[in-house]
Amino acid sequence: MRNPTPTDPPVGLPNRQSSASRPARFTFWLLAVATLVNWNHLANMTVGTGLPVNLGLALCSVFLCLAVRTPLRRALGIPGFLIVAVLISYLFIGLSVALVTGFAWYENGPTLPFHVGLAALIVVATALGASAALHRVGAERVLKGILAILTVTCIFIPATPLLLDHVYTLPPHLSDVSETSAFRAIGTFQDPNIAGMVACYAAGLALSFLSGGRYRPFAVLVLILSSAAVILTFSKAAFLTLALLFLFFLWPSTSSLRLKPTSAATTLVIVLVAGGIVLSLVNAERLLMVRGELDYRMTAQEDRLTWIKTFGGIDHDNALETRLNLWHLGASQITESPLFGHGITWFHHLEGASDCRLGVTCGVHNTYLMLWGEAGLVPLSLFLLFIGSLLRKRLTLPRSLAADAVTAWALVFAVASMSIDGTVYSFWHAFILGLSCAVASHAAREARGRRLRQTLETRPACLRRQASDQTKSGGMAPSAAG
Repeated sequence: MRNPTPTDPPVGLPNRQSSASRPARFTFWLLAVATLVNWNHLANMTVGTGLPVNLGLALCSVFLCLAVRTPLRRALGIPGFLIVAVLISYLFIGLSVALVTGFAWYENGPTLPFHVGLAALIVVATALGASAALHRVGAERVLKGILAILTVTCIFIPATPLLLDHVYTLPPHLSDVSETSAFRAIGTFQDPNIAGMVACYAAGLALSFLSGGRYRPFAVLVLILSSAAVILTFSKAAFLTLALLFLFFLWPSTSSLRLKPTSAATTLVIVLVAGGIVLSLVNAERLLMVRGELDYRMTAQEDRLTWIKTFGGIDHDNALETRLNLWHLGASQITESPLFGHGITWFHHLEGASDCRLGVTCGVHNTYLMLWGEAGLVPLSLFLLFIGSLLRKRLTLPRSLAADAVTAWALVFAVASMSIDGTVYSFWHAFILGLSCAVASHAAREARGRRLRQTLETRPACLRRQASDQTKSGGMAPSAAG
């Protein structure tokens, strides 16, 4: 008789099949590819519009919500309900305030309500689809598939020159993308900072596999690839996020005097990759891959590398000062209406701020301030509770691949929200958030199941049979949805 595996149901509970049909499983993985590889921006940079992709995402999400019969409380958990509440309260309060004050929010972003609503739908659909997939094949196989998709995304980042020459035909409203991508890799994203953060998602998942899963050789390759992708984006925020991920996974290993073999191997890989990054920064001239003969692009690249090498001590391009000025300007406007904000899109283009791209006024570049300044304290408080509930999983759940992945993704999302506005309704973030909620809920159920098995195994045989009969007759079995 074989020993029970982590994906087996608890003793005394029936092993029912997942309620997700084959089309639903296919739709879930299609949604994963479309969001994480970012077909939306890819369509914008090739055919000039991403509307068909957005409609496709909406159809996939609606289909998953209808086809998967898993209860929402099982798929989303408390973090899932919190992030959906953030999106709904932000949209409802922000629109209400704009209507009351007469603020013309539609001039800054007429499609914003659609994006917010679709992001909420993607979170729910992803959680439902992932919950069914997790019940069917387990967390390790689902996360391995996500890691493979993120690997493809990371491959596109160093391939930016080929995409610009042979794939992209940038429309006029994205004309500045060609200028930025001349010295910063973007992959399938319009912004190198976003590309760097998605590469950090891949690095966080690869580090999770190194710490507590199989497929470690593949995880090492993905970690190297994603780290290289972060460097090529020349994103300061992404580089700092990658450093935080390394420290996060090194901390539990170095906190013990006796290292386990897997912990020692993980530490060695992180040190080697980090050493390679430092070596690349020391020989910065090898990274300066500027397309064209424009000297200012070379200067901008060198300034970013200098900022990274000096840990922010030297800021020739004044990017940090500009960002701090935007935050200060946003904070000063929040004090004018701290409870309910000024209305949606107000902080997307701050009054009195400098110009960012194509002569358009800069936004606040901070999701926390955006939520507070546009819709008040309610969505901000819910947002902080959501991030805290995911980060807390590292303390409340046993150490596992699922717990590490959820915490790493929450860390990346929390840092990304400090440097970019709109992370809460970005489609690639929405998919990761929905997946994180489902994985966290699945890991919590597995932990309870293991505790129940251990409790039953310590009892005499007659009591185990009695507890099993009571469990079956008492309605404690999970629903047929898995």
